[in-house]
Amino acid sequence: MRKQLGLFFSAALLMAACNQNKVEVIDGVKLQMHSHDDAAKKLKEGDIVTFDLVIKNGADSVLQDTKKDGQPGKGMIQAPNNAPGAFKGSFENGLRLLALGDSATILVPIDSLTKAVQSPLPPFLKPGTDLKYTVKILKVQSRAEFEKDMEKEAAKAKAVAAKDLAVQPKLIADYVAKTGKAFKTTATGLYYSIEKPGAGANPKMGETWLVNYRGTFMNGKEFDKGSGSEMPLGQMIPGFNEALTLLKAGGKGTFVIPSPLGYGDQARGPIPANSVLVFDLEVLSKK
Repeated sequence: MRKQLGLFFSAALLMAACNQNKVEVIDGVKLQMHSHDDAAKKLKEGDIVTFDLVIKNGADSVLQDTKKDGQPGKGMIQAPNNAPGAFKGSFENGLRLLALGDSATILVPIDSLTKAVQSPLPPFLKPGTDLKYTVKILKVQSRAEFEKDMEKEAAKAKAVAAKDLAVQPKLIADYVAKTGKAFKTTATGLYYSIEKPGAGANPKMGETWLVNYRGTFMNGKEFDKGSGSEMPLGQMIPGFNEALTLLKAGGKGTFVIPSPLGYGDQARGPIPANSVLVFDLEVLSKK
């Protein structure tokens, strides 16, 4: 009898697991629920939700991962578009079906998405496949609660930025001294050491130039690099824009960018807020 009961409960658990991961179509949304609590707070129009999100294409290549980016996703629950012929299977409509703590994958058909946006999609999104949004609902707030949290975070970030800014000049001075290179500063506060000025005209705002670059923190840890990369002046961080204008074709230099000329008090992927950035640049040619 005990053995039979054990087999019964094992089968019941297996069926529950299968049902949780079953792909269903609910209100036009293809949804695969991974975990759900019926007693949890349901999402409603106007709620602000914070969530972890991984986006994959039909080949399971990761296109975005908010955990790796270091910043969870946020969005407002919108009213569904009930116009005749409207695309109902969007990620936004899928969010409306979830509750606090839910984990699910929302599958958006590429063919339907192509019709909805009415423009060509990138080649890594293949017709006949699904764009997969795997989401975990972390927090649900009213707009008033969200705005209050944002005010607290802004005040905290401002205090941290002020503290970091106070010590940056000494940290940069110590770093510059250790390099053994001769650095100068511009009126904006950009530190630069030109190894080779190059020849011809200096890059100007609005132009696109090809460059080799390597970005590190002052401790030498690399966060980015590129070879023959296109750089549109005016569309990068202020310090990088200015650095390019100090070189010519064939020119090389090292630039230390204080945080106000970088990303300021905003974290960007592997770059923490209030970071001093160091770039080794080589300008190749104008595009």
